[in-house]
Amino acid sequence: MKKLLAAVVVLALVLTGTAFAGVKTKVGLITMDQMDVHWVRLKNAAQERVEELNKAGNEIEMVWLAPETKDNQQQIEKIQNAVADNVNYIIIACNDGTSANRALQEALDAGIKIIYVDAPATLKASATYATDNFAGGKQIGEYLAKVFADNNVTEGTIGIVDAQPGVQSCQDRYDGFASVFKGTKFVIGERQYSDGDNSKAQELANTMINNGVIALYGTNDGATVGAAAATKDAAGNGTKIYCVGWDKSDSNIAYVEAGFLLAFAAQNPQVMGKMAIDAVVELESGKDLGGAVVDTGVSTVTKDNVAEFK
Repeated sequence: MKKLLAAVVVLALVLTGTAFAGVKTKVGLITMDQMDVHWVRLKNAAQERVEELNKAGNEIEMVWLAPETKDNQQQIEKIQNAVADNVNYIIIACNDGTSANRALQEALDAGIKIIYVDAPATLKASATYATDNFAGGKQIGEYLAKVFADNNVTEGTIGIVDAQPGVQSCQDRYDGFASVFKGTKFVIGERQYSDGDNSKAQELANTMINNGVIALYGTNDGATVGAAAATKDAAGNGTKIYCVGWDKSDSNIAYVEAGFLLAFAAQNPQVMGKMAIDAVVELESGKDLGGAVVDTGVSTVTKDNVAEFK
């Protein structure tokens, strides 16, 4: 995984240094929502790359069309807005694999090219730059399993703090994580949906702890922050909870440093954003990317290496 991540970072650096000039186009960036720090980082990286390329003689306009919250219908409306706004490219992180397909097909029929970041749909696109969420979920599950083994914990219920129903990336993260504990004495609890809201996630996690779970797993940033906050509350009451989750944020870094969050999966949204914009320029320059799918990697962040992710 470290070798893969290194290769991805090197590729991103190479692309960042690539000289393009004379490209004039308009790009619509559609993420799952506006509030998750993951999407803000991806958007900022894409915008920074646009500014770099424009300084080199290009004219690229990028508009961020994110829904306020993760909602399939809102995301479909953003796709339709992008088409009406006469964009040439749509860079999109899809809520799930199929809900936006009809709207995306209409965009394709209008001559707009599609690039996926983070989470693709089943409809074929020009290129995809994304996390393998199943593999990442499995990676975090294996880390928690090792922690259990190191502490002689052999059974118990693991509470799941999820984001929204129907979000494919979170589904894959759940499936990968759950696969680690099949055939063991550990029980995966029913998924509880927080809508990615920290406070709601904390309330759900507190209820799970009161009902006897020994561990918590958050499938996105908001869910993980809430789960870690509940773990901190439990520690104050003398109850030990093992907590792991997803996404790099200042809050999750702080919880790892304090010991209330054992580990989180850090994606590379900056790499996704930069590579997607470079893909736009390559496509504008006449290159066929052939539907390339690039795994942008996941790192397991723990107290041992958290300083590297600040």
